[in-house]
Amino acid sequence: MALVDKDAVKAQKFCQNVNDQREANDKLGRAAAIETKLDSESSIKDGLGKAAQTFGSIDIFIDAMMSNGPTPLPQGQETVAWDELLHQNLKVSLMATQFVTHFLRGRKRGRIVYLLNESTLRGNAQDALAAATRTGLIGMTKSLGKQMQEFNVTVNCLSLGLTEEYLQGHFPEAPTIKEALEKMKALEPGVRITGPDKISNALLFLCGTGGTAFTGQHISIT
Repeated sequence: MALVDKDAVKAQKFCQNVNDQREANDKLGRAAAIETKLDSESSIKDGLGKAAQTFGSIDIFIDAMMSNGPTPLPQGQETVAWDELLHQNLKVSLMATQFVTHFLRGRKRGRIVYLLNESTLRGNAQDALAAATRTGLIGMTKSLGKQMQEFNVTVNCLSLGLTEEYLQGHFPEAPTIKEALEKMKALEPGVRITGPDKISNALLFLCGTGGTAFTGQHISIT
């Protein structure tokens, strides 16, 4: 597993934990953190190229370029970093997909999964711009799924329910996740945190042998 990110410090801690576990169980895989700016087509190709070189190829591509901070549409003359917003939520995903499909077509098999926050589909007032720039991947999933079908490559999209990262991004002033959740419930009664085990199980299914029958699908996890 290669984690490609602009800041590999946090990713490196996770990868080190995976590699430490491998020392106790050699059936476990290896993990590597790869840092790249993700600010241009060349830097994206460089990061993904290093990932492919590290492990010999690319079999599965999971895109987790999600906006966890609030992105409401400003009411007034406030300046919006439109190019940065589009780049982070959509353009990086498109450029990375174009690069990754080169490997998957050659292998005649593979998986592509896009992740986005379910809140962008629920009409959350704080996520208007993220909804505009990220949810386009749902439509692309359906089209790309058909395009890659002849190469035995599945393409799917997962909408994640309320995650701790989302809460931290939207309520940075809250000292605990519990208090952040209470603030969220004041806006959307009945919401609950989606545990990481639900997300990982969904990914394991889509990326495993059982996922061969699913492509071009948008699945919500709550």
